Amino acid sequence: MARSLGERYGGAALITGASSGIGEAFARLVAAGGTDVILVARRADKLKAIAEELEARHAVRATVFAHDLTAPGAARRLRAAVADAGLQVGVLINNAGIGGYGDFADQDGELHEAMLQLNCKIPLALTKAFLASMIERRQGAIIFVGSMTSYQPTPYLALYGASKAFVLSLGEALWAELRPAGLDVLALCPGHVETEFGAIANDANLRKPGTHLSAQQVARIGLNALGKTPSIVPGVWNKLLISANRLVPRRTVAALAARISAPRRVGDD
Repeated sequence: MARSLGERYGGAALITGASSGIGEAFARLVAAGGTDVILVARRADKLKAIAEELEARHAVRATVFAHDLTAPGAARRLRAAVADAGLQVGVLINNAGIGGYGDFADQDGELHEAMLQLNCKIPLALTKAFLASMIERRQGAIIFVGSMTSYQPTPYLALYGASKAFVLSLGEALWAELRPAGLDVLALCPGHVETEFGAIANDANLRKPGTHLSAQQVARIGLNALGKTPSIVPGVWNKLLISANRLVPRRTVAALAARISAPRRVGDD
Protein backbone atom coordinates (compact mmCIF):
# COMPACT_ATOMS: atom_id res chain seq x y z
CA MET A 1 0.00 0.00 0.00
CA ALA A 2 1.38 3.44 -0.93
CA ARG A 3 2.35 5.69 1.93
CA SER A 4 0.36 8.86 2.55
CA LEU A 5 2.00 12.24 2.07
CA GLY A 6 2.09 12.62 5.84
CA GLU A 7 4.00 9.36 6.27
CA ARG A 8 6.30 10.19 3.38
CA TYR A 9 7.14 13.76 4.32
CA GLY A 10 6.05 14.15 7.95
CA GLY A 11 3.44 16.53 9.30
CA ALA A 12 0.58 18.17 7.48
CA ALA A 13 0.18 19.66 4.01
CA LEU A 14 -0.19 23.45 3.99
CA ILE A 15 -2.13 24.62 0.94
CA THR A 16 -2.54 28.26 -0.02
CA GLY A 17 -5.53 29.32 -2.09
CA ALA A 18 -7.37 26.31 -0.68
CA SER A 19 -10.92 27.68 -0.89
CA SER A 20 -11.43 26.89 -4.59
CA GLY A 21 -9.90 25.59 -7.81
CA ILE A 22 -6.61 23.73 -7.77
CA GLY A 23 -6.02 24.51 -4.10
CA GLU A 24 -9.31 22.96 -3.04
CA ALA A 25 -8.60 19.97 -5.30
CA PHE A 26 -5.21 19.49 -3.62
CA ALA A 27 -6.88 19.66 -0.20
CA ARG A 28 -9.44 17.02 -1.10
CA LEU A 29 -6.92 14.63 -2.62
CA VAL A 30 -4.39 15.01 0.19
CA ALA A 31 -7.05 14.49 2.87
CA ALA A 32 -8.48 11.49 1.00
CA GLY A 33 -5.01 9.97 1.20
CA GLY A 34 -5.04 10.25 4.99
CA THR A 35 -2.85 13.33 5.51
CA ASP A 36 -3.78 16.30 7.72
CA VAL A 37 -4.24 19.60 5.89
CA ILE A 38 -3.72 23.26 6.71
CA LEU A 39 -6.05 25.35 4.58
CA VAL A 40 -5.15 28.97 3.83
CA ALA A 41 -7.21 31.54 1.94
CA ARG A 42 -9.21 34.71 2.59
CA ARG A 43 -12.72 33.17 2.61
CA ALA A 44 -13.13 31.86 6.15
CA ASP A 45 -16.65 30.47 5.66
CA LYS A 46 -15.65 28.49 2.56
CA LEU A 47 -12.51 27.14 4.26
CA LYS A 48 -14.45 26.07 7.36
CA ALA A 49 -17.04 24.25 5.26
CA ILE A 50 -14.32 22.39 3.35
CA ALA A 51 -12.45 21.58 6.58
CA GLU A 52 -15.55 20.19 8.28
CA GLU A 53 -16.32 18.02 5.27
CA LEU A 54 -12.77 16.66 5.05
CA GLU A 55 -12.60 15.86 8.75
CA ALA A 56 -15.96 14.06 8.67
CA ARG A 57 -15.25 12.14 5.48
CA HIS A 58 -11.58 11.21 5.90
CA ALA A 59 -10.90 11.36 9.67
CA VAL A 60 -8.03 13.82 9.24
CA ARG A 61 -7.27 17.07 11.02
CA ALA A 62 -8.09 20.11 8.86
CA THR A 63 -6.91 23.42 10.26
CA VAL A 64 -8.11 26.72 8.82
CA PHE A 65 -6.22 30.00 8.65
CA ALA A 66 -8.19 32.80 6.98
CA HIS A 67 -5.34 35.07 5.87
CA ASP A 68 -5.11 37.72 3.18
CA LEU A 69 -1.72 36.80 1.75
CA THR A 70 -1.47 40.09 -0.17
CA ALA A 71 -1.27 42.02 3.12
CA PRO A 72 2.14 43.16 4.43
CA GLY A 73 3.71 40.62 6.80
CA ALA A 74 1.23 37.90 5.82
CA ALA A 75 3.82 35.11 5.57
CA ARG A 76 5.31 35.99 8.94
CA ARG A 77 1.89 35.96 10.61
CA LEU A 78 0.96 32.66 8.99
CA ARG A 79 4.20 31.02 10.13
CA ALA A 80 3.55 32.22 13.69
CA ALA A 81 -0.04 30.96 13.61
CA VAL A 82 1.09 27.53 12.41
CA ALA A 83 3.70 27.37 15.18
CA ASP A 84 1.20 28.51 17.84
CA ALA A 85 -1.16 25.72 16.75
CA GLY A 86 1.63 23.17 17.25
CA LEU A 87 1.55 22.09 13.62
CA GLN A 88 4.41 20.76 11.51
CA VAL A 89 4.42 21.42 7.77
CA GLY A 90 5.67 18.41 5.82
CA VAL A 91 4.34 19.51 2.43
CA LEU A 92 4.02 23.13 1.32
CA ILE A 93 1.78 23.71 -1.70
CA ASN A 94 2.26 27.26 -2.96
CA ASN A 95 -0.93 27.50 -5.00
CA ALA A 96 -2.46 30.93 -4.32
CA GLY A 97 -2.20 33.30 -7.25
CA ILE A 98 -3.82 36.22 -9.00
CA GLY A 99 -3.78 37.45 -12.59
CA GLY A 100 -4.96 40.31 -14.73
CA TYR A 101 -5.75 40.31 -18.44
CA GLY A 102 -5.55 43.32 -20.75
CA ASP A 103 -3.26 46.09 -21.89
CA PHE A 104 -0.32 46.35 -19.50
CA ALA A 105 -0.37 50.16 -19.61
CA ASP A 106 -4.02 50.28 -18.57
CA GLN A 107 -3.79 47.86 -15.65
CA ASP A 108 -3.97 49.24 -12.15
CA GLY A 109 -0.70 49.55 -10.27
CA GLU A 110 -2.27 48.07 -7.14
CA LEU A 111 -3.16 44.94 -9.12
CA HIS A 112 0.47 44.63 -10.20
CA GLU A 113 1.65 44.97 -6.60
CA ALA A 114 -0.83 42.32 -5.45
CA MET A 115 0.25 40.01 -8.28
CA LEU A 116 3.90 40.27 -7.35
CA GLN A 117 3.09 39.77 -3.68
CA LEU A 118 0.86 36.72 -4.12
CA ASN A 119 2.57 35.04 -7.09
CA CYS A 120 6.22 35.65 -6.19
CA LYS A 121 6.87 37.06 -2.71
CA ILE A 122 4.51 34.81 -0.74
CA PRO A 123 5.77 31.51 -2.24
CA LEU A 124 9.32 32.67 -1.59
CA ALA A 125 8.58 33.78 1.98
CA LEU A 126 6.63 30.65 2.90
CA THR A 127 9.30 28.42 1.43
CA LYS A 128 11.91 30.18 3.53
CA ALA A 129 9.64 29.99 6.59
CA PHE A 130 9.20 26.21 6.54
CA LEU A 131 12.35 25.05 4.76
CA ALA A 132 14.74 25.01 7.72
CA SER A 133 12.72 22.42 9.64
CA MET A 134 12.40 20.27 6.52
CA ILE A 135 16.15 20.32 6.00
CA GLU A 136 16.74 19.51 9.67
CA ARG A 137 14.42 16.49 9.44
CA ARG A 138 15.68 15.60 5.93
CA GLN A 139 12.03 15.17 5.08
CA GLY A 140 9.62 17.43 3.26
CA ALA A 141 8.25 18.59 -0.09
CA ILE A 142 7.34 21.85 -1.82
CA ILE A 143 5.03 22.31 -4.80
CA PHE A 144 4.99 25.59 -6.72
CA VAL A 145 1.92 26.03 -8.92
CA GLY A 146 3.07 27.87 -12.01
CA SER A 147 1.48 28.01 -15.45
CA MET A 148 2.12 27.26 -19.09
CA THR A 149 2.83 31.00 -19.29
CA SER A 150 5.96 30.24 -17.27
CA TYR A 151 7.59 29.04 -20.49
CA GLN A 152 6.95 31.93 -22.89
CA PRO A 153 6.28 35.66 -23.17
CA THR A 154 2.57 36.33 -22.66
CA PRO A 155 1.30 39.62 -24.11
CA TYR A 156 -1.83 40.91 -22.32
CA LEU A 157 -0.91 38.64 -19.42
CA ALA A 158 2.55 40.16 -19.24
CA LEU A 159 3.15 40.46 -15.51
CA TYR A 160 1.25 37.27 -14.72
CA GLY A 161 3.43 35.30 -17.14
CA ALA A 162 6.58 36.93 -15.78
CA SER A 163 5.57 36.07 -12.21
CA LYS A 164 4.96 32.45 -13.18
CA ALA A 165 8.33 32.31 -14.97
CA PHE A 166 9.82 33.26 -11.59
CA VAL A 167 7.94 30.36 -9.96
CA LEU A 168 9.17 27.84 -12.55
CA SER A 169 12.79 28.94 -12.33
CA LEU A 170 12.74 28.96 -8.52
CA GLY A 171 11.09 25.55 -8.33
CA GLU A 172 13.45 23.84 -10.75
CA ALA A 173 16.50 25.39 -9.09
CA LEU A 174 15.39 24.28 -5.63
CA TRP A 175 14.65 20.79 -6.95
CA ALA A 176 18.35 20.41 -7.78
CA GLU A 177 19.61 22.28 -4.73
CA LEU A 178 17.54 20.45 -2.13
CA ARG A 179 17.79 16.90 -3.47
CA PRO A 180 20.92 16.17 -1.38
CA ALA A 181 18.93 17.21 1.71
CA GLY A 182 16.30 14.56 0.94
CA LEU A 183 13.59 17.03 -0.09
CA ASP A 184 11.30 16.90 -3.13
CA VAL A 185 10.38 20.05 -5.09
CA LEU A 186 8.03 20.35 -8.06
CA ALA A 187 6.93 23.18 -10.32
CA LEU A 188 3.45 22.29 -11.60
CA CYS A 189 2.59 24.32 -14.72
CA PRO A 190 -0.96 23.76 -15.98
CA GLY A 191 -2.63 25.34 -18.98
CA HIS A 192 -6.34 26.22 -19.04
CA VAL A 193 -8.03 24.82 -15.94
CA GLU A 194 -11.71 24.81 -14.94
CA THR A 195 -11.43 27.30 -12.04
CA GLU A 196 -12.54 30.79 -11.03
CA PHE A 197 -9.25 32.23 -12.28
CA GLY A 198 -10.46 33.18 -15.75
CA ALA A 199 -13.31 35.25 -14.38
CA ILE A 200 -11.11 36.95 -11.79
CA ALA A 201 -8.42 37.72 -14.37
CA ASN A 202 -11.11 39.10 -16.73
CA ASP A 203 -9.83 36.98 -19.62
CA ALA A 204 -12.55 35.50 -21.81
CA ASN A 205 -9.95 33.23 -23.44
CA LEU A 206 -9.37 31.50 -20.11
CA ARG A 207 -13.10 30.83 -19.70
CA LYS A 208 -13.67 29.14 -23.04
CA PRO A 209 -14.68 25.48 -22.84
CA GLY A 210 -12.35 23.08 -24.59
CA THR A 211 -9.70 20.51 -23.89
CA HIS A 212 -8.47 22.07 -20.65
CA LEU A 213 -8.20 19.86 -17.57
CA SER A 214 -10.19 19.92 -14.37
CA ALA A 215 -8.63 21.21 -11.17
CA GLN A 216 -8.75 17.70 -9.72
CA GLN A 217 -6.90 16.26 -12.72
CA VAL A 218 -4.19 18.89 -12.40
CA ALA A 219 -3.77 18.37 -8.66
CA ARG A 220 -3.61 14.59 -9.07
CA ILE A 221 -0.96 14.90 -11.79
CA GLY A 222 1.06 17.15 -9.50
CA LEU A 223 0.91 14.77 -6.55
CA ASN A 224 1.83 11.81 -8.75
CA ALA A 225 4.82 13.71 -10.22
CA LEU A 226 6.20 14.82 -6.85
CA GLY A 227 9.63 13.30 -6.31
CA LYS A 228 9.94 12.17 -9.93
CA THR A 229 10.68 15.35 -11.91
CA PRO A 230 11.54 19.02 -11.29
CA SER A 231 8.58 20.33 -13.30
CA ILE A 232 5.59 19.09 -15.23
CA VAL A 233 3.05 20.47 -17.69
CA PRO A 234 -0.22 18.51 -17.34
CA GLY A 235 -1.84 17.32 -20.56
CA VAL A 236 -0.35 15.84 -23.72
CA TRP A 237 -1.46 18.73 -25.93
CA ASN A 238 -0.02 21.28 -23.50
CA LYS A 239 3.30 19.43 -23.45
CA LEU A 240 3.41 19.48 -27.24
CA LEU A 241 2.75 23.23 -27.32
CA ILE A 242 5.58 23.91 -24.90
CA SER A 243 7.94 21.68 -26.86
CA ALA A 244 7.02 23.45 -30.09
CA ASN A 245 7.68 26.85 -28.53
CA ARG A 246 11.26 25.82 -27.85
CA LEU A 247 11.85 25.27 -31.57
CA VAL A 248 10.63 28.74 -32.59
CA PRO A 249 12.47 32.07 -32.08
CA ARG A 250 11.20 33.88 -29.01
CA ARG A 251 10.28 36.99 -31.02
CA THR A 252 8.02 34.81 -33.16
CA VAL A 253 6.44 33.20 -30.10
CA ALA A 254 5.78 36.63 -28.57
CA ALA A 255 4.30 38.00 -31.79
CA LEU A 256 2.01 35.01 -32.27
CA ALA A 257 0.92 35.11 -28.65
CA ALA A 258 0.06 38.79 -29.02
CA ARG A 259 -2.12 38.10 -32.04
CA ILE A 260 -3.94 35.24 -30.33
CA SER A 261 -4.42 36.95 -26.97
CA ALA A 262 -5.15 40.54 -28.04
CA PRO A 263 -8.44 41.90 -26.68
CA ARG A 264 -11.13 42.46 -29.24
CA ARG A 265 -11.56 46.17 -29.97
CA VAL A 266 -14.67 48.00 -31.10
CA GLY A 267 -14.97 47.51 -34.84
CA ASP A 268 -12.96 44.28 -34.93
CA ASP A 269 -14.42 41.60 -37.19
